[in-house]
Amino acid sequence: MLKIFGTDGIRCRVNQEPMTTDTCLKIAKAAGYLLSNKNQKKNRVIISKDTRLSGYLYEPLITSGFVSMGIEVILVGPLPTSALPILIRSLRADMGVMITASHNTYEYNGLKFFDSGGNKISKVIEKKIENIISDKKQYNRISSLDYESGKAFRLEDAQGRYSEYLKSTISRRNDLRKFKVVLDCGNGATYHIAPTLFWEIGCEVTSINNQPDGRNINKECGAVDTRELSKKVLDIKADIGFAFDGDGDRMIAVDEKGQQIDGDKIIALFAKHYLKSKQLDKKVIVATVMSNLGLENYLKKLGIKLVRTSVGDFNVITEMKKNSYILGGEQSGHIILGNYLHTGDGILAAVKIIEIISSEKTKASKVFSLYDQYPQIKTNLEIKKKPNGFFDKILNNIVKENKANNPKIRYLVRKSGTEPLVRILVEGQDSDKVIRASKIINNQINKVLNAR
Repeated sequence: MLKIFGTDGIRCRVNQEPMTTDTCLKIAKAAGYLLSNKNQKKNRVIISKDTRLSGYLYEPLITSGFVSMGIEVILVGPLPTSALPILIRSLRADMGVMITASHNTYEYNGLKFFDSGGNKISKVIEKKIENIISDKKQYNRISSLDYESGKAFRLEDAQGRYSEYLKSTISRRNDLRKFKVVLDCGNGATYHIAPTLFWEIGCEVTSINNQPDGRNINKECGAVDTRELSKKVLDIKADIGFAFDGDGDRMIAVDEKGQQIDGDKIIALFAKHYLKSKQLDKKVIVATVMSNLGLENYLKKLGIKLVRTSVGDFNVITEMKKNSYILGGEQSGHIILGNYLHTGDGILAAVKIIEIISSEKTKASKVFSLYDQYPQIKTNLEIKKKPNGFFDKILNNIVKENKANNPKIRYLVRKSGTEPLVRILVEGQDSDKVIRASKIINNQINKVLNAR
């Protein structure tokens, strides 16, 4: 059976499985069938995308699949992924699709599906979609039904609806000071809305990487590479900088000293603020196995428990919803403020950071100076050929052996769910020991990858 869904929706290189034209059409039909409200004649889907070139290929393709199932399609153009749940509720839609490969470069694309509640679809629904596509009889049964064709149209004020929602989250009690802000839009979906929004709330805005050409999305910029943002913040003496990824659901900050503030430090700030403002009824925050031990120790001092999940914002969100937790995220910049949205939203997180710094009347570097991070080394090793059936077992054995030899070092080794990579994290209190341990395990895994 064709494996279609990964860690977060569907993602691969353009025109490769499952993002081929034939398979994408089938995916749209199967998703439309499963997510439709069977009690009404017409269903409605909202389709958004980021700025990568292949969006011009997949937008009409996915539209055709839904229209062929009798579904009304509303096209909203380039918008952050997090705008979809808001628009789904606002427009009473039955489902939503974001065409994006998130932080990957333009050679990749993918699909993220949302249900009528604005939630990412469950693993159960993903499995049903895969089953329909892999079973010719089942697929023919759902696609040959005598549906009246749907129709498609573009909604012009989608950006305005999303923007107004974000502004509505700002407390009227807070008098936001006039911040000098640099925004790195990563040449992605935030390129227009983020600069406009921050100007509207009274910031002095300088924007970089806000000229997408279809090929420059996430290219040495945005949340995946903050070097240019740091330089710009220092050059113009800005108060703070924010970098977004291609679909705007991730954000990394840079303080006035040009220092990068990752998702862990951002989560720590929100934890402190939520606790102080008595918003954290359940003293629990959700993050992933990637989060720094420094964050965990800081939260313990505040009396907050850190619950860790597998990598992927979907896993964080699932844990949060299951137990009604309101704060979670990833070191990579997914920040989920559950009292506002059940998905990561880079712009929302940035706006709320501005609000917090403004209320504390101090500089960004001081606000984020909450704990010392443990030394971490993260590396990616390319998988050039398909691993054999023993690959996972060999990796596990390597990790076990290294843990036994270095009990004070934390190891995390996993295959990427979105790219042909083995991702390795090594963490500990002693920087020299971490460097040494990282070199050893990298060499061992490299030998396995090159043993062909």
